[in-house]
Amino acid sequence: MTYEQPLSAATNATIRIKLFKNVKNVPHLRKQIISGALKCCIIKPNLIVDPFQIVVAANKALTANKMTTRTMFAEILFNLSISKNITQSLQKFGIDDNEKDIIVVVIDKGDFSDKVHEVYEQIKGEEVDILCLKDLTDLKEVKKAYKLSDTEYEKLSILDSVVSRIATKDCI
Repeated sequence: MTYEQPLSAATNATIRIKLFKNVKNVPHLRKQIISGALKCCIIKPNLIVDPFQIVVAANKALTANKMTTRTMFAEILFNLSISKNITQSLQKFGIDDNEKDIIVVVIDKGDFSDKVHEVYEQIKGEEVDILCLKDLTDLKEVKKAYKLSDTEYEKLSILDSVVSRIATKDCI
């Protein structure tokens, strides 16, 4: 049920991604994240095509020489977006109080194991297999958010197009 992958060797970190449905306490979780009490990133699933998209954004956040946002978890949200506007990026990919389905991202640097379980224990919802993500992805919204042309959308892998945009955001 958990998507787990080591990040860049330079980071000595592992990313853990879980999908939850019918979460009852999203406003509480959101407040906990904003206050810094909850050490994770929570993402709206409708704009996520594949967990690898999050892995690329997290790797970029962890290997950057400097952060654009205040926290690593906000940096992941910022990196998911093609916008250079922090507020816009956080609003587009971060959760609002009305969300019911969420993706929870935890970065484990080896010293974080107990805190990982604390994060998951706070979520009052049903953990589902990450493969169910495809049922929550809104491809029309993905196309709009990443400015995919009709030709690109029809002829190329959506994941490849999205990841390319995430990776090259700073170059444009």
